[in-house]
Amino acid sequence: MRCNAQPAGVTLDTISVLHVDASGNTRHGTLICNRLIAADLREIFDSLYKARYPIELIRPISEFGDDDEQSMRADNTSCYCYRPVAGSKKLSKHALGLAIDINPLYNPCVRRRKDGTLLVQPQTAAKYTDRSRNFRYKISRGDLCYRLFLSHGFRWGGEWLTLKDYQHFEK
Repeated sequence: MRCNAQPAGVTLDTISVLHVDASGNTRHGTLICNRLIAADLREIFDSLYKARYPIELIRPISEFGDDDEQSMRADNTSCYCYRPVAGSKKLSKHALGLAIDINPLYNPCVRRRKDGTLLVQPQTAAKYTDRSRNFRYKISRGDLCYRLFLSHGFRWGGEWLTLKDYQHFEK
């Protein structure tokens, strides 16, 4: 999915955040988001950084050729991506800059197709669909990332009924 447009009436902001990768290295990240959630994201990422919560990479999706799948395969945390909701013409919360995907390789979006098979995004994340396993970067109900986003009024895609989007938080 290509992410290279902007909807009318949406004001985007570019914020810089610090984060810690799985090796404990401090990294600088850049998020493009709706101005309406910029302060929330600054506070959340400041708290995650202080707690040394691991986030592999935070780069604008444009650095991946505006290709959402490539960004997710690189385990890139990102926010703004102009795209419709899968299977519809309605713009996603990402297209409005009001959603963020955290460590998407390890927290895939999983949907059961009508034939019973799983659709996993990114496609390379099938081994992380078993949420009973422990592994780095995993977001689960009650962990710090989950608590911080929910305390700022976000909803978590891992709690949805028709699909599980473990990487996704939206306002």
